[in-house]
Amino acid sequence: MKRTLISVLAAFCFLLGMSLPVSAGLETPIRIDCSDGDSIDLTVDADTLTALTSSVAAINVSDTDLTCSLIQLAAPTLVFHSANEALAASTGYVIGAGTVEVGCPPDFSTTFIGSFSVKIYTRDGALRGSANLSVPSGACVAAGKLYSKPTCLVISPTTIGGGRAWANTFVTSTTGSYFAKELGKTVGWGFEDNGPNGGTLMKDRWRVIEEPGSCPIPGKPAPDEFYTLHSGDLTVRP
Repeated sequence: MKRTLISVLAAFCFLLGMSLPVSAGLETPIRIDCSDGDSIDLTVDADTLTALTSSVAAINVSDTDLTCSLIQLAAPTLVFHSANEALAASTGYVIGAGTVEVGCPPDFSTTFIGSFSVKIYTRDGALRGSANLSVPSGACVAAGKLYSKPTCLVISPTTIGGGRAWANTFVTSTTGSYFAKELGKTVGWGFEDNGPNGGTLMKDRWRVIEEPGSCPIPGKPAPDEFYTLHSGDLTVRP
């Protein structure tokens, strides 16, 4: 009888331990509504809210035919998370935009400023969002835009900022001759969030390549090939 009672108590304590919160903090429910019809519901801490506010502002000046608004749905509340809940909620996302200085072909001795925007996230088990590129008029290559939808996303935490993300996207439409050859192809992306407001100790970084990247395995495009953002902000969360 004593052995049975001990077994029951041990099982109860084990189950209780699994349900106890491992972390707690103030979190705010928000929604990000975008001009292409996307709507992203998130519950975020104060630091992430600050980061996303800056990243959404960067999207709105990105010249990639995308605008978004961030709406706070309610006041912050104290939220408790168990280990299992944290694992289940860990879908990850990358949101933001920026400008980068890119070399002009064929010898890359001169440069132009291009723009990108990204919002890739998971909802109802499906990967959603977009990743767009823009080249302005007057650059050394033909002006135009590229629009794509995500097919893969993987995120790796880093010691600084929110982490690195790699994604593959399928190009759904383009304008201008510079991007025309990418229509119907898969391209690879890399993103590096180095802290709020475009980076703390170093600026956020980004790269896109004209072929599929290594996603769902991190690594290609390689971080040492990322471009430092000229302006803008990225928020990456695992």
